[in-house]
This record gives sequence, C-alpha cells and structure tokens, in this order.
Amino acid sequence: METIIINSFLSACGAGVLTILVLLIKWIWKKFRADDITIKALAHDAYFRHCRYLLQKETITEEEMENHDYLWNAYRRQGLNGTGEQLHKQILTKEVVANKH
Repeated sequence: METIIINSFLSACGAGVLTILVLLIKWIWKKFRADDITIKALAHDAYFRHCRYLLQKETITEEEMENHDYLWNAYRRQGLNGTGEQLHKQILTKEVVANKH
C-alpha cells in the first residue's frame, strides 16, 4: 500500500512538472513570436522610410546605397517582399555617386 501511495505521489509530481514545462514553453513561444512580429514591423517601417528618402533624391551616394543593401537584405530575410521589392528596383535605377568627404 505504501508503494502505491509513493508511486502515485511521484506520478502526480511528474505530471505537475510536465505541466509547468509545457506552460513555460508556451509562454516562451508567445514571447518570441511577439518579438518576431515587432522585428518585422520595425524592419518594414525602417525600410519604407529609407526608400522614400532615397527616391526623393536625384542621386544616391555609395554609402547610402550600401546602407540600402543592408536594409533590403534584412527586409527580405524577414519574408517582407511585395511592395518593398518594387521600391528596391526603383532605387536600383538611381544614379550612384561617390561619397563626398
């Protein structure tokens, strides 16, 4: 009888630990998912602001084009294409001039 009680207690403890682990994993998943959404929103906003700025200019410096490439690659890696790709193609048609020091 004592063995049955001990085994039942250990089973209950194991189930409790498992439940806590599952809840912890769900909480971590939601947190990182929310962070992923935030990162995508920030990448989208930064990319579109930068594109609007570059498209208003007659020429783009090499430094600005390098920065654009970094933003474009980050934007694309986030799976955010569509309109951003159209803006990227428009920027690639701009004249690139040497940086003025």
